[in-house]
Amino acid sequence: MRSSNNMEDNIAAIVDKSDDYISVNCGVALWEMANGLVWLEEDYRVAGEVWRVHLSDPDPLPSDPHAHCIDGKFKSSKLHLGTRQLFTSKNKPLDRYLQRRQFDMLIEQVQRKFPHITFPLPS
Repeated sequence: MRSSNNMEDNIAAIVDKSDDYISVNCGVALWEMANGLVWLEEDYRVAGEVWRVHLSDPDPLPSDPHAHCIDGKFKSSKLHLGTRQLFTSKNKPLDRYLQRRQFDMLIEQVQRKFPHITFPLPS
């Protein structure tokens, strides 16, 4: 897999991995509201969020498994790997959803790492 800082070419970059987790950069996160409208924010970042998915996370919420944002504007937030919804670190649902294209890029990488799990997860 080619590493890229330019996420416009629809390539997610694996940042780190082990037997138990994978960390993926899908570019700067693009969020939608529950009604499908895009959430726009002015932010000038060089790199995007980095998501880490643990195979055996002791906290099964908001989904099992789920993604932790370990770098970027939404650091410490969680992502449901079925609904695309963003949650606080204390599992409070937010009215934000990772855009489908970026979610699909993330799921593609996670699926390769954990082929025995069917993604996206059920709601």
